[in-house]
Amino acid sequence: MVWGLAWPVSVGMLGLMGMSVVDTLMVGHLGAVPMAAVALGTSWYFALAVVALGALRALDPVIAQAHGARDVPAVGRGILHGCAMALAMAPVLIGLQFLAVPGMRFLGQPEALLGDAGVWCRTAAWGVPGMMLFSAIRQSLQGLGIQRPVTIAIVVANVVNLVADAVLIYGFDMGPFGAALATAGSQYVLAGLTLWMARDTLAPYLVGWRASLSGPALLGLFAIGLPLGVQMAMEAWAFHFAGLMMGWLGPTSIAANAVVLNLATVSFMVPMGVSAAASTRVGHLIGAGLPWAFAGRTALLLGGGIMGGSALAFALLPDLLARVYTDDPAVIALVVTLLPIVAAFQLFDGLQVVAFGVLRGAGDLRLPALANLLGYWALGIPLGWWLAFRAGWGAPGIFAGLALALATVAMLLLARVAWMARAGGVRVRMA
Repeated sequence: MVWGLAWPVSVGMLGLMGMSVVDTLMVGHLGAVPMAAVALGTSWYFALAVVALGALRALDPVIAQAHGARDVPAVGRGILHGCAMALAMAPVLIGLQFLAVPGMRFLGQPEALLGDAGVWCRTAAWGVPGMMLFSAIRQSLQGLGIQRPVTIAIVVANVVNLVADAVLIYGFDMGPFGAALATAGSQYVLAGLTLWMARDTLAPYLVGWRASLSGPALLGLFAIGLPLGVQMAMEAWAFHFAGLMMGWLGPTSIAANAVVLNLATVSFMVPMGVSAAASTRVGHLIGAGLPWAFAGRTALLLGGGIMGGSALAFALLPDLLARVYTDDPAVIALVVTLLPIVAAFQLFDGLQVVAFGVLRGAGDLRLPALANLLGYWALGIPLGWWLAFRAGWGAPGIFAGLALALATVAMLLLARVAWMARAGGVRVRMA
């Protein structure tokens, strides 16, 4: 049952990641500096968006548990207020993208990259409303256990992004600006097509929607979502801060970091799909008043097992994987050094993301964030900084710190899942 929910989510996650991979590949063949600039701009963009995207995961327990309890009005209120919350956050995110250049300069990033990185952020910013609305609808459909509209929309958007990248980056010689323009447009393709394909599914839940929309319920959804946004942000910011530290080592390190994190994120999308499925399945079971521990354990085994395959690929084929992204010898050499370290923490990465999904479905929304605070910010990031800049390890030291962080977070969350399985779940409501 978990895999039946997980595989379409994983395909969708891989499709979303495919846009970033295509952008990186297209710009990467223009040289290490343009690729580093796009990587820097993408890092700023998603470092800010991650809180809002994480907050929308409040819809996972709200809708999944209501659906399991056959509470149709509660499902409708969740969908409606999720879309309202998404659109309310969009203007703030757009404004923050226009602060990219001074923000990255303050964070000590190479001046030679800031121009193109800033252009990328300001251009991609106009796709934020589409991205946020799509994310709200995707989480809503996911809570209902429906993925077909999302999967089809992602496939179409990837084709649009690929064609637009080829035309704008090479045909019109727009470079990073062309990549950002393609990304922004693709977000609206995602949102529009998903809404159109899911209209019949969503319509029965949104009868009388004008009367359902309320300020207290919206604030309640924000209250549920904020801990999830913070939890997701602490993890994402740790990787973004690692990217900033790579920036302090120079453009070659930034480019290598972009390649390594692209590969790691692609592999991460599959257990992330399992995590989403686990959240939905556990939420349905709790809403229906049924036992959920077996579904949680199954999801954890599935997520950890999947990451074993990517670990082997990273350990055995680092040179081949690096050459898919770039022809630059210095970047390839650094990627070959870093990928075996990434291979070492794949299992922990799979376990921790699935454990978060299980806990989210079980209504445990606040305490798990402390695992990220301890693992990344109390242990992994300080160790990575020390190894890189004091012990002289350079880039490998940064990734060794991330490995420690992921191992710590995984162990803490597994213990929390075991505790919640004994204690039972919590029904989550907006108001």
